[in-house]
Amino acid sequence: RRVASRMAPLDVDRLSAFVAKHGARRRLACVSSGGTTVPLERNTVRFIDNFSTGNRGAAITERLLDAGYAVIFVHRARSAFPFARGLMPPAVAPNAFLSTLATPEGAARLVAAQRARMRHEALLLSLSFESVQEYLQLLHEACAALACVEERAMLVLAAAVSDFYVPDSAMPEHKIQSQAGGASLTLDLQPVPKMLGHIKRGGGEGAAASAWAPRAYLVSFKLETERELLLSKAKGAIERYGVDLVVANMLQTYKS
Repeated sequence: RRVASRMAPLDVDRLSAFVAKHGARRRLACVSSGGTTVPLERNTVRFIDNFSTGNRGAAITERLLDAGYAVIFVHRARSAFPFARGLMPPAVAPNAFLSTLATPEGAARLVAAQRARMRHEALLLSLSFESVQEYLQLLHEACAALACVEERAMLVLAAAVSDFYVPDSAMPEHKIQSQAGGASLTLDLQPVPKMLGHIKRGGGEGAAASAWAPRAYLVSFKLETERELLLSKAKGAIERYGVDLVVANMLQTYKS
């Protein structure tokens, strides 16, 4: 199953050209980063969001570039970006960012970030998303492009993907109107189809020809507030979906 998307067609040619350029000479990685939104209307005014800033995915991308990988960076628009993540919102307040620009230290940090970006520019392809529908479509296309390099591809899925969404068929076309007298609003959210299993196992328990990138090394992330549930879900991802590595974080300590 797929989550239907209303996004513009993805520039598949850019993905294919990037993989073709680097695939024969170096390892490739796709890093997903930032949180997905859940639109409540087709002409979106309101949406559900989460607290992810994308800092973890941006940091991982920096390390992979330094290690010689070519990286497809699938990120939430306006979230943290490699090499600039410590200089701009959301890492710092906008007023602090503007103040930093006026100091010699701030100017030096900006120059260093620019040089790091330029040094790795040819090895970085960035693709942005907003909604969970756009993210899942980008992930599918990235996996399809990477499948040809087989075990030399790695997927690091650090994006905070929404668990529930409003299906396209149930979404109103225009802005949801407020009701006279302060009437409440009830939303019927459906589970987002599980795409993790499609990457290596074609959506099933065993290997399948329909898998998106069956030989890629797959890293997923799990965040919970209960330790036993966290461990159970992390092990379940390995057993059920063929994930090679799960980064399992507790909400209370995930930043350390």
